[in-house]
Amino acid sequence: MKAVYYGDTNIGNIRSKNEDTFILKEIWGGTHLLAVVIDGVGGNGGGDIASNLAARCICEHFSQCNSSTNNLDVLQAAVIYANNSICTQHYNPWLSQMSCVLTAALINLETGQMDVCHIGDTRLYVLKNGIFTKVTSDHSLVGPLEESGELTELQATKHPQRNIITRSVGKDILQWGTKYIQTHTIILKPETTILLCSDGLYDMIPSSRTIEIISESTSVDKRVDKLIDTTLEAGGKDNVTVIVVDLKE
Repeated sequence: MKAVYYGDTNIGNIRSKNEDTFILKEIWGGTHLLAVVIDGVGGNGGGDIASNLAARCICEHFSQCNSSTNNLDVLQAAVIYANNSICTQHYNPWLSQMSCVLTAALINLETGQMDVCHIGDTRLYVLKNGIFTKVTSDHSLVGPLEESGELTELQATKHPQRNIITRSVGKDILQWGTKYIQTHTIILKPETTILLCSDGLYDMIPSSRTIEIISESTSVDKRVDKLIDTTLEAGGKDNVTVIVVDLKE
């Protein structure tokens, strides 16, 4: 299977700095694609430091290991390493509560297997045959209310507690075997599109508009640019990061 992909991040219209970052690269001789969206937690200080440290740790982890019979274990180990590395910086009073949220996907381009690790309110969606599926669950106060149907998508984006998260990377030291990390393993087929994003996207534009844009028959970079431009036109109240991956035969 072949992957065509593109990602970008934007500071938005209001924030003074971009606390988002992302990883998007082929690894292990081009047999796998690693895609990660990371969003620094605002309000605690050091959100940008946490997100960039997480990205460095994940890249470092993958540079030191090879493809495994259990790639989900490798991905979880990378996230735990990033989490615990952030925790070691909490001795600094300016960074004592710094953390981030992330969604990481590791796609085996030979088998189509996608392993996912997720903490927080970044998201991963899959689009196949016109069906748009949200794979991750938001670890936030509002997320479960939206997912259960108690709140509509519009109500959730306007809820006063929509930005309060219940899990983050760097909150506490994690041990191997933790259930704190949400995981998924999905077998993907050709002609599938994967979207990873920070809350700066879905808080600003409805999923119906997102589906319209990523379903367009334009290049991945044009669709990513259009998604980001649309959030900016809608107000761009937060940093926004978007990755789009098209899987082809």
